[in-house]
Amino acid sequence: MSDLHSSALRSAVIMAIGPTLAPRIQWTTSGLPTVANPDVVLGGLIRRHSADATAMLRNTSGVSELQHARGNWEPVLARLAAGVVPTIEAMSAAFEAHILPLGSAEGTRVKAWRNWRTVLTWAAGREALHRILPMDRQTLQAMVWEFTVMGGSRFTIKSILDAVITHHRAAGLPSPLAGHMEYTRFLRCVNRLLGTQLPHKFPITRDMVVRALRLRPSNLTAFRNKMALVSMTVGCMRPSEGAWSQTCDWGFDADANRGLVAFRGGATLNCSQRKQDQERKGHQMRFGRAVDPELDLVYQMGLFFDMAGIRPRQGCTKAARPHARCPVCPPAFPKFQRGPGGSTVLHPKPRPSPSLVSEMVVHALRDIGVDPQGFSGVCCRMGGLSAAIEAGVPEHILWMQSGHAQDKSARGYVRLTDPDRLYDTWRAFRL
Repeated sequence: MSDLHSSALRSAVIMAIGPTLAPRIQWTTSGLPTVANPDVVLGGLIRRHSADATAMLRNTSGVSELQHARGNWEPVLARLAAGVVPTIEAMSAAFEAHILPLGSAEGTRVKAWRNWRTVLTWAAGREALHRILPMDRQTLQAMVWEFTVMGGSRFTIKSILDAVITHHRAAGLPSPLAGHMEYTRFLRCVNRLLGTQLPHKFPITRDMVVRALRLRPSNLTAFRNKMALVSMTVGCMRPSEGAWSQTCDWGFDADANRGLVAFRGGATLNCSQRKQDQERKGHQMRFGRAVDPELDLVYQMGLFFDMAGIRPRQGCTKAARPHARCPVCPPAFPKFQRGPGGSTVLHPKPRPSPSLVSEMVVHALRDIGVDPQGFSGVCCRMGGLSAAIEAGVPEHILWMQSGHAQDKSARGYVRLTDPDRLYDTWRAFRL
């Protein structure tokens, strides 16, 4: 039934567009019919049926140059400002183009535009382009009904609802779910119908961390993979945080060098931005010196940096600008490629993606004899938090390591004079 309804909607869209533009339609691979280039094939149709075609086709998914500044925004902003005429209209347009998009993450904006294109496609096929901005409740219910019949998942439908609300907000219009608790009640209906049990994810355990630390890797890539697994688990890190981590974020003997000799052999890891820390206030995780030399995470991390040749470079800016990405130092878990004679060398663009870091974890699990089914990069954070809770680490100490609950006002005032408690999460692994 879902395929039949999808095909019928595609046919209706083609007929609405007409024979001239129909051959130019680009369909996405989405499960729901979605035109990938609505500005090209739907623009004329939208202008005939909508009073504000600009708002209908507003694409906010473009990358702001400031988005990827990673804290080094001053030179980028100066270059952009040089081309802006000092008028109210021009400066407002520059703010809207470059700063306003930073209110949401790039991935969120891309997803919102993708789902709004699905809405435009449905409206074109059902002759409802004049009813989607603003959208009335009847139109919304009809659209969700058809997407449900087509086999849309509850996550897909929720994302489409979010895109509708976002587009209305951007246009300064009330959404069809603007009433008190309307969004929650509407979504509850969909969830009760389409709710499914998610695949179970397993946390990385202490035993897996120990086995990985004892592993003697056969090559540099395997060494990198195991260090990604153990450091991200003990540090309660997400794959994205591992992907953005640089070698200069690691401070070997950082506490000892401040005169705290009890922490000799340990390390700090600066995490300049996390999901709960979009303003780059920063977190510093702690790793101590292991009792068992074979389980010394800090020593092995330094050894990996030496073998890979990725120690911090001359000209490093991390000490002066800990919130910003260093322009010269390599990533802590870089991409490699095959070099002369079958050697392993650094990739020309060594920064890994979060998905590649997640794959590193999976490969490391396979290397220690663990079936990776049910595991991914997120299991490191699950494992670190779980091990800490099971070991009795207080929540108010754990959030200093994990970055959770940063929005609690009082916690922003806490400055421990003795960093000993910050090692509690590491101690939970009994290394």
